[in-house]
Amino acid sequence: MSGEELPWIAGDLAITRDALEAIEAHARDAYPSECCGFLAGPAQDPRRLDAPTREVNEADKYHRLDPERFPRTSRTYFKINELRAARGFEAAAAAGQPIKVIYHSHCDAGAYFSAEDAATFASEGQLMWPCAFLVVSVVGGEVKDRKLWVHRRGTDAFDESSLEVVPA
Repeated sequence: MSGEELPWIAGDLAITRDALEAIEAHARDAYPSECCGFLAGPAQDPRRLDAPTREVNEADKYHRLDPERFPRTSRTYFKINELRAARGFEAAAAAGQPIKVIYHSHCDAGAYFSAEDAATFASEGQLMWPCAFLVVSVVGGEVKDRKLWVHRRGTDAFDESSLEVVPA
């Protein structure tokens, strides 16, 4: 499927309260490190997000192995295993429950989409993963905000989009 066929890339999504609570619990549990994971939903309901999956933030592992190339730790950076992510996207799509969002938290900072986030997920105007992005702000161990971000086609920029919280 190309990005043009994946309506969730454009945003305006609806997350179930249970899924949002699970992501926020993950963000609190991981603090003072950034959490990360995927958020899937039924293919037949492109707006719906109802299945979060926690992923391991590998930032500290990479920092230990090569601190010059990976100077940031999990406190200010997240790194998902790209091979596991690619396999996850394929398996989820085949099961009719595609991954529609990559989520992560910011520790003691806002729910903005950082320059580092943008550089990771867009290059030369192309979206690198077929999804939208949720950033959760955790300040002092408590969730303060969350925002959904979508790629602005033809650029390396991202714009905030609406995220409706719906009952399970």
